[in-house]
Amino acid sequence: MKYSLISCILVCLGALTLTAHADDWPRFRGPNGSGVSNVSNLPDRIDDSNTIWKVEVGTGWSSPVLFGSIIVLTSETGAGKRAVICLNTASGKELWRHEETFIEHKKHNFNSFASSTPFIDAGRIYVSWSNGAAIQALALDHSGKVLWRNDRVADYIHEHGTGVSAVVVDDIMIVRSEFDAEKDGRDLTTSPGQKEWKSGIVGLDAATGRQVWKRDIPNCLNTYSTPVVRDLKDGKREFICANTSSGVMGIDARTGHMNWQHNPGYSLRSLGSGVLSDDFYFCTFGTGGGVKEVAALNLKSGRPVPVKFDIPKGLPYVPSPLVIGDLMYLLGDGGILRCVEFKTGKVIYEERINGSSGSSKFFSSPVAADGKIFCGSQMGDLIIVKAGPKFEQLSASRLDSPINATPAIANNRLYVRTEKSLYCMGAKGQIP
Repeated sequence: MKYSLISCILVCLGALTLTAHADDWPRFRGPNGSGVSNVSNLPDRIDDSNTIWKVEVGTGWSSPVLFGSIIVLTSETGAGKRAVICLNTASGKELWRHEETFIEHKKHNFNSFASSTPFIDAGRIYVSWSNGAAIQALALDHSGKVLWRNDRVADYIHEHGTGVSAVVVDDIMIVRSEFDAEKDGRDLTTSPGQKEWKSGIVGLDAATGRQVWKRDIPNCLNTYSTPVVRDLKDGKREFICANTSSGVMGIDARTGHMNWQHNPGYSLRSLGSGVLSDDFYFCTFGTGGGVKEVAALNLKSGRPVPVKFDIPKGLPYVPSPLVIGDLMYLLGDGGILRCVEFKTGKVIYEERINGSSGSSKFFSSPVAADGKIFCGSQMGDLIIVKAGPKFEQLSASRLDSPINATPAIANNRLYVRTEKSLYCMGAKGQIP
């Protein structure tokens, strides 16, 4: 009896260990896509003395996600091959990899076939990515065993490939498959009896991969932004996402019901992900030529109320906004960092951040912790800026190759993926 009680206590403590990690980084841009962590003791410059480990991980834009002592990402591993790879956070040692073949398809030269970031929780690792003309989803356990797979969650017509990352809320995995069938102008019938393809958002049962609901979405420019989640007063939760034809949408995660909609009919693409803080939501819409549309919404009433927002020039198209307290940081693709009042857009400062060899361009989204903002450039520099209303660039450190993936922060460590490698950075001697 004594040993049974002790065993029970140990099992319960083990369960707590699996679920309670205040500084985990479970999805693209960390907790609810904010890009902000509460960890401390991060370096203000990178060199050999604070590079804990570095490992080669192969090609991919997906960002690393972390839960407890494991770190997970996806990577291309060969022609028509890619893998989910799991590493130990302390050493960088590969623990396992799950490799699959896939059907290659049209994509932008800047994109990869491993651009969608996984989602990780106490029990599963969730992945959604493109496979030929379909969106595929699968879930693995923390040892790499496939728990379920859904090979055709939705059809997909490619423009530049895919990039929306997995989000799981209320035991529902959200999968976006939004595209413009009419603009494509081709015959969408690939087999006798197949219905016309429709753009949509799908909710899958996180435990089985089976479809719980599907919401058809009017044709729109292909969408790449990842939703954020909002807690409602009745205990329910909704996810917020945006595209050209439907504008900004608040959708019930359990049922797929449209709770509200703002301004259906944007003309530009939703690429950088939106941010939510204190019931205020902000996102941008743009093209490769720049951003000219935004959504700035007060959601306190439960309905979207547009607020007056000064739109500064050079808003980010690819990098997502970053909110720290009352300030929002907008890192333009061309390297201008703007600090603005979060709920008004009033510019506090506009400054160029420079790499080790001068000006840089950015696809990676900035992340922050310990009073510092970390920005990865296409030139391969990790640039660190002091957070706050006064601009101060602390350092620019050249890594081994371009940085297109967004960094992750957990365990008092900064994890940065380059085109070739994954770096772990922080004060040496610390135990994750």
